[in-house]
Amino acid sequence: MVKLDVTVNSEQLKELLETLSAFHPEKMPGTKTAVLHGASLIREAWLGYAKGGSLPGVESLKNPQGGYARSIKKRRLGPLSYEIYSEAPIAEMLEKGTSPFDMKKTHTKGPRSRVSKEGHGYLIVPFRWGTPGTVGFRNVMAGDVLNIVRKFEKMSTERSADDAPDRDKTPNAMGKMVGRAQYSKGYGRLSGAGLADQNMAGMVRAHDEAGKNRASGYFTFRVISAKGRPGSWINPGIKARPVTQTVADITREPVSKLIETAMKGDLGI
Repeated sequence: MVKLDVTVNSEQLKELLETLSAFHPEKMPGTKTAVLHGASLIREAWLGYAKGGSLPGVESLKNPQGGYARSIKKRRLGPLSYEIYSEAPIAEMLEKGTSPFDMKKTHTKGPRSRVSKEGHGYLIVPFRWGTPGTVGFRNVMAGDVLNIVRKFEKMSTERSADDAPDRDKTPNAMGKMVGRAQYSKGYGRLSGAGLADQNMAGMVRAHDEAGKNRASGYFTFRVISAKGRPGSWINPGIKARPVTQTVADITREPVSKLIETAMKGDLGI
């Protein structure tokens, strides 16, 4: 878990806290409110970054995910104490960073992997594309491409992998029998001819599970093979980013002043 506490660092505030210890916290309404507002200010600064905003000296997120922002929460520890935290794995990954790794050695051995006729593990990976002007997508299609694919017949899932009967199951790279999804026929697929970005080749208009529209959008599919070209499918890892330290640094002064002013008011100073 990654967390931030609402703390007091200045010597003047520490002296005020010592005086405050002689009082019951319920007698300090202004201070209680200021600590709450300070915690909210810290959370909002962190949330802003998680949603794609900037922090001084910290690389911004290229593909902000809603799950990261939703994971940033505020917890009351006591009358004058709050904690802002995230239990999402991505929060810790951003703080500590991750090492580069070869996806040909990792992703081709998972539960969704398949085995080729030659006995090599492989995995089909979907990439979702945003339409022009959308944010939060690593891949955004060109406007002329949207004009083509938006008219395609949708590719729908007629049977999920979990619902496949035993007779249609095949072994994955670990030897476990797993089902495969079954898709509709006759859907459109984008030709690669004339495309400025060949990564858009093969794009389909799809939704998962007929009638439920759970993952509607535009997708391309690529294959990661255990016998792929050397140097391909290398995940560069994540460079460590001091997100929480920077949030603490930029909010320390305004939060301290907020609490100091409230404490002085409650104590009649």
